[in-house]
Amino acid sequence: MEERLPCEQFNKTVIFLFVNAMSTQKIALFGTSGEAMQRVATEALRRGHTVTAIITDEKEFPLKHPNLKVVKGDMRKKEDVRKYAQGHDVVISTHTPRQTNPQEHVTITRTLIEGLKGTGIHSLLSVAQPQGQPAERTEKEFKEFKSVLNAQEEALQLFENQSELKWGYLYAAEPKEKAGKYPTPNELLFASPEGEWKVPVKDYASAVIEEVENAEMELHEGEEEGREY
Repeated sequence: MEERLPCEQFNKTVIFLFVNAMSTQKIALFGTSGEAMQRVATEALRRGHTVTAIITDEKEFPLKHPNLKVVKGDMRKKEDVRKYAQGHDVVISTHTPRQTNPQEHVTITRTLIEGLKGTGIHSLLSVAQPQGQPAERTEKEFKEFKSVLNAQEEALQLFENQSELKWGYLYAAEPKEKAGKYPTPNELLFASPEGEWKVPVKDYASAVIEEVENAEMELHEGEEEGREY
């Protein structure tokens, strides 16, 4: 005789399987082969997602995984964004703003937003954490870093003007002066249409992928106070 689950247990099992199926995403990851892209890809793969990494030289990306595909593409080109984003659930960018050309970050953010129009993809996350920053800056170094902070603010404004896009923007907080020094903050800021919260630097990759999962399940609302990474 076939054994049947009690109705309540059956419903919980179906819901559990449904949630897990929904939380597995196809991610188009644009960036370079640097630390940020590798960390985000590694975390996404660890959680069972499928990742397509789009970089200008696919031979430079060192990660290997059955659920990882690496292709040649340029996030500075709208046609490449549109081409390689197709068929995915969410797009993540890991472009690092640089003091030598901070406005490139703003241009790339605009290209990503424009490139996704008409693709049916409405989820875009951007990791703008500058890499390789010193633990402490002099006042001169801090003033020079202002150009990166200004570029991040411009990119954030581009996102804030999007009414039909589920977006998230992870960026560096402005360092505060302490006894004549400007230490690099150990937290990043994560902004979205639901608000802004702090994320420890060491956990930013987890925060980004968790945002992918939470956004898909529409669990944003009213959660800012309880986010922990």
